[in-house]
Amino acid sequence: MPHDPLPRLLREMRLMRAYAGALTMAFIALLLVAFKAPDPHFERLSVERLDIVDADGTPRVVLANQQRFPPPMLNGETFKRAVTPAGLVFYDRKGNEVGGLALTDVEAGKVSALAFDNPNMDAIGLLTRIGADGEPISSGLQINQAVPSHVKVLDAARQATRRIVIQNERNDAEILLADASGKDRIRLRVDRAGDARIEVLDADGRVVFSAPEAAARTP
Repeated sequence: MPHDPLPRLLREMRLMRAYAGALTMAFIALLLVAFKAPDPHFERLSVERLDIVDADGTPRVVLANQQRFPPPMLNGETFKRAVTPAGLVFYDRKGNEVGGLALTDVEAGKVSALAFDNPNMDAIGLLTRIGADGEPISSGLQINQAVPSHVKVLDAARQATRRIVIQNERNDAEILLADASGKDRIRLRVDRAGDARIEVLDADGRVVFSAPEAAARTP
């Protein structure tokens, strides 16, 4: 009568499962020892996204590449970004976005921005823009007017106006102070040729004072 190989195969399969299980448990134990070590050391860690969360799972900092960068989150509602950067996002203890570091690289150029937010819109930003040709366009600081916190996000974005700008725009150094409607009212400028000027404008954009003196002109 021919020998039946089935019992032997079953025994070998059981041994292989046991061996695989033992290897898995050993690998898990090795990981636990590594992470519980008093001074774990990794020469290099490669991830596409890293979430830092509170004990209850609420995100506080997210570091992500362009493909995994999270959308804006405010009061439990998500919004669409105009562009998708790589970088960091900061959150408050309720999970609302409160600022971040965004690095955008598209065909039109590169934008690097560090921003901190009011409850419903950007409050202050540090920005650098590089053109598609690789040449610097501008770098500076912008401070926006605060919109009351009860105003919804999309409405706040429409009401947003910049109040203070300190920038180097194509090598013209400027400080711009605007009124509540976002119209420039004071300009301090030293252009790329080294010429300095101070201008005061009325609500219609007409220069009403300048130093050195110059004929009144519209912007």
